[in-house]
Amino acid sequence: MKKIYFFALSVLLLVMTSAQANRQLAVRNGCMACHADTEYDAPPWPELAAKYAQYQGQPDAARIQGEKLRKGKLFNNIKAHRKLTTNNASELMQWIIDGAQ
Repeated sequence: MKKIYFFALSVLLLVMTSAQANRQLAVRNGCMACHADTEYDAPPWPELAAKYAQYQGQPDAARIQGEKLRKGKLFNNIKAHRKLTTNNASELMQWIIDGAQ
């Protein structure tokens, strides 16, 4: 029984750490400057999460949407989006797809 509790706690901590890490990735890449509650017209995280929820469960969706983001096919070719690495763009899009918590 202890093993089951330990396993459940481990999974919970992993999920929480992953979500926090991706929020920190958004902070480090300057995403919060426009997607937080600011005067910019960028959609806030809950709005983005709702829009991209349709991609949940699709294995390659984060990579595909991340590339669209980097190449300027999403959100009017924003310079900050183009500066993202392929890996960072995919991780950020997965975080958004998963609800951006």
